Amino acid sequence: MNENTPKEPESLSIDDFLAALDMAKRPDQSPYLPENTWDEVKPGLWLGGTDDEHDLRLQARYGSDLPPITPEEFQTVVTMYAWAMPADWFVKELRYGIYDGDMSDFDTADLHELVSTAHRDWKAGKKVLIRCQAGINRSGLIMALVLIRDGMNPEEAIELMREKRARSVLRNRTFENWLKEVKVEDWRA
Repeated sequence: MNENTPKEPESLSIDDFLAALDMAKRPDQSPYLPENTWDEVKPGLWLGGTDDEHDLRLQARYGSDLPPITPEEFQTVVTMYAWAMPADWFVKELRYGIYDGDMSDFDTADLHELVSTAHRDWKAGKKVLIRCQAGINRSGLIMALVLIRDGMNPEEAIELMREKRARSVLRNRTFENWLKEVKVEDWRA
């Protein structure tokens, strides 16, 4: 940090912090960054992140008045961020925390159960959320595979997520390139 960078007090929101950095002089990022915690990609199928109040690493700083994800919101949740607060009772949750990196920290074969369960529950009429920290890369990887399982090609799946959530979805080029080269028949039911 240099002397012009504001210190981050305990209660400073990200918006206030960015304003303190004079971010208003930068180009509008709203089309690029997600505006919501979760966005519906297809009816009943949601892509999203983790609210700061639901991030277990930030609990000491922010506390939480927000209840966990309830069965009234989602019946199935796939969580790809290890520090996300668990969903509430009676919400089916599959958790597989991986890094938003070069894919060397996990076996892609381990994603099949997540994709299969999310797709099956969604097709059965359950409301499904696929989330990570920001709702951009790790959750985008799983969502793309669910859409591929449902019949889309990788490029269509990526474009749909960017249209429905934000242009920044799958900014991790390793994830995006892997999806574009995946054998779609390996992910279809």
